[in-house]
Amino acid sequence: MNSATGNPSSQSLVDQARQEITQIVREVAAASHEPRKRAEYFRFLADRVLRAMAGHGVVIWTRPLQGDSTAGDYVVEHRLGRVTDSALVDEAELVHQCLLAEVATEGVPVVVPPTPGADQIDVPANPMPYPAAIVPIRIDPSTSLPEGLIEVFLDEGGTAASQRGALRFLAQMSDLAGEFLRMRRLKKLSQLLDATDRVDAAIERLHRMTSTAMIQAAWVDAAAELLRLPRVALCRVDTTQPRIVAVSHVDRIDQHSEAAKAIRLATGHSLLPQHGLWFADCQDAPSPSDSDDAESTPADSETVRSASEPSWVVAAHPDSHWRLVGFTSDETEHLSEEVYWGTLNRLLVGGASAWTAARRIESVPGGRWFSRLLVEPDSTSTDAVRNVSVSSRIRRRRANRSRIRKAATWFAAMVVIGILVCLPMPSLVPVTGVIRPVELDTYHAASDAVVDSLHVDHGQMVRRGDLLATLTSSDLQEQETSLLGRQAVLMRQQEQVNQTLMSRPSAQSNSESIHDGREVEEEIESIRRQLEIIRESKDRLVLRALRDGRVDAWRLQERLANRPLRRGDDVLSVIAEDTAWVVDARVPQTRLQTVDNALQSETLTADVGTAWSSKMNLVATAERFGPIVPDPTDGTPSVVMRLSLDQPPKLGDQPLAEMPARVTLHCGHTPVGWFFVQDVVHWCQVQWGGYF
Repeated sequence: MNSATGNPSSQSLVDQARQEITQIVREVAAASHEPRKRAEYFRFLADRVLRAMAGHGVVIWTRPLQGDSTAGDYVVEHRLGRVTDSALVDEAELVHQCLLAEVATEGVPVVVPPTPGADQIDVPANPMPYPAAIVPIRIDPSTSLPEGLIEVFLDEGGTAASQRGALRFLAQMSDLAGEFLRMRRLKKLSQLLDATDRVDAAIERLHRMTSTAMIQAAWVDAAAELLRLPRVALCRVDTTQPRIVAVSHVDRIDQHSEAAKAIRLATGHSLLPQHGLWFADCQDAPSPSDSDDAESTPADSETVRSASEPSWVVAAHPDSHWRLVGFTSDETEHLSEEVYWGTLNRLLVGGASAWTAARRIESVPGGRWFSRLLVEPDSTSTDAVRNVSVSSRIRRRRANRSRIRKAATWFAAMVVIGILVCLPMPSLVPVTGVIRPVELDTYHAASDAVVDSLHVDHGQMVRRGDLLATLTSSDLQEQETSLLGRQAVLMRQQEQVNQTLMSRPSAQSNSESIHDGREVEEEIESIRRQLEIIRESKDRLVLRALRDGRVDAWRLQERLANRPLRRGDDVLSVIAEDTAWVVDARVPQTRLQTVDNALQSETLTADVGTAWSSKMNLVATAERFGPIVPDPTDGTPSVVMRLSLDQPPKLGDQPLAEMPARVTLHCGHTPVGWFFVQDVVHWCQVQWGGYF
């Protein structure tokens, strides 16, 4: 009976504990969906976990948000209780950190038994005197490492069933914490997306403006509105004295006021890199240690001395001419770090870009007036934002005037373009070519030989018959020596035959001697003819000028002295003294019809200039078309056109054969419109001409 009466009491205690735990779970679940700060939520979570599990202490670890963080980078987000990681020192702290890295890598909840005195820093262990229950906190299951860990130090002597129950409860708490972090991240991303859209819209409005003054005013107004600041000033520091060019929601600026002096003084602060910008805190206020984010934004400060004094100054880079000076107050609504810094960065870059574009338009004569005709005014411009009481009828009237002005401008532009398209302009066809003389004597090696001596240099004047070069052939010399030896032997044989005829009077012996003598004479005659051919070949190896002219052979000595040549190899060239000069121009096929029409109508003229000269000081006359050859630059087919020069090209006293030239063909006049579309028309005719 006593045991029976005790069971209801223990059962009621169990039910009461279950109700308390259920209530704690409900409280944590409700807190996970409330808009709380991160530190406040983790403080609440640690308190409820410690109450529910009756542990000795709770430590919540989180991983930095950087993408390159590892399993060993977990830091304490919040700790509560009498037994926490703060009691760990030296090797025990490293061993405990190794344990956290192991649990984070495995990603499963565990209860680690105590191992007091563990000192091997590369072996994961629990150096505390109490068992530690550790569960991961995940936002995205696909990530390799969890975003955080919850560690609870339990009582000693717990059973396996109690440890499993503790792990189940702790895993439920980690799921709720992950849900809180997930919702918080989604909220941040939503805020960042909304802020990005609003910044893009503001920058788009800035780029639609064509006046630098309007851009400056709209720039600071947009900064004050998007950053939720009471005042923003824009300064330009390209001169020795910083100049205030715009202040948000202020029409006129008193440059001599105390506030203006404070703004100019703020621009002199030393800027330090921060979040991709260069930032300086003008009030030197310490950042709050319990802020919601890891780092503070420019608007975060515990004490703001005065809303009329600048709080911070920021620039896109230290060499930028623009400085944004911000004013904050106690009522300033704080934005998240990503939204604040991202908005500042995009405003600085986009505003400077819009101002530079408008400045370029203003620097063009009449550019501001022309741009105002073409650009439709923004219905959400700065003036409209300032004065929300403007009636819809006035806005419609402005829009109608803008559309009429835009239509009239486009009509006038089309008329002007039509007139310009029909205006005649000179039809010029620039081509390339080669200048060469008509009478050019090129001397070749008559047979395989070696250059024995050279008697002229490049550019030297020669007369007809002057010695140019002497070539020697060892083969001809050997043949001549062999033939001369054979000729001497045959001459002795002929003498012997003659003596035999004189010493033998018989008819039979005389007939035999006469026959032998004839064979010898024929062979001697053959050798004589061969020797004459060899002497002629040797004479041809001695090169002499065929006419008066100038030698065209650059680096003659270096190229040919004592060099063996094959039969037909070039030795040197001589340009005739009174030769005519021509240009072989390469005309692209796309311009061939234009050039041919001008040639047939006898209106084609040409100016020729050397490739290195900017002057077209030579006049040429078209003669005829030549073959189709590939262009040496890009390989496209072109037609050779020969042009005769009225006077020879000169460069001192040196010859200029095979010289690159620039040729401008004057083909009369053509409409401006045809000049711009003729290539498109030609391409269409080539591609689709077979279908029509």
